[in-house]
Amino acid sequence: MPAKKTQLTVILEPEQGGGYSVHCPALPGCVSQGDDRKSALANIEEAINLALEELHNKDSDAFAAAALDSINGTPFPPNESPDVLLSEIKEIMRAQREDGVPVRMEIEQIELNLPVSA
Repeated sequence: MPAKKTQLTVILEPEQGGGYSVHCPALPGCVSQGDDRKSALANIEEAINLALEELHNKDSDAFAAAALDSINGTPFPPNESPDVLLSEIKEIMRAQREDGVPVRMEIEQIELNLPVSA
């Protein structure tokens, strides 16, 4: 399957006991973790690729939902917007404050090869 390079923003949250949680705001619910920054980034890249494969699987409910979103104007592949990123950052900050931990996060862009529909 042909591929198209793109960059997606991910947000890394340092965990209290070490390691990182990592979120991809452009794919709601696409989260992962790792014992260190490098493994967290590798794990979220794998999670993103699995999510995108599922979206491209024409027999999946996720594909049907993505197709419907596309018809309704939501682009595929996922397209980040400042509003989506800001919303995720606010949610992380809120949760950290509620947990009584210092507000900390890192923002990183990762480059991916996205599948292109034939």
